[in-house]
Amino acid sequence: MSVASAKAFLDKITSDDAFRHALVTELERFRSELVTREGFEFNEAELDEARSALTPAALGQLPGWFCDTGESGGSYKGRKCGGGLWH
Repeated sequence: MSVASAKAFLDKITSDDAFRHALVTELERFRSELVTREGFEFNEAELDEARSALTPAALGQLPGWFCDTGESGGSYKGRKCGGGLWH
């Protein structure tokens, strides 16, 4: 592990659309599998509806990977956390 490797990764994820899209797609798949494995079953619309009932303070306590990370046509859909993919 090195800072140089981390910098190279950040350069690639910000400049290579195909790499970023592949990574985001894999993260979405993993998130879905993890949630299902833990016994929960819902779609994105249902999650959005449930989140809408939370206060801003409660939303601030959610892990970063609940932020919208999906891409459509090369740009992020919906919201994107200020911290990007990594929290």
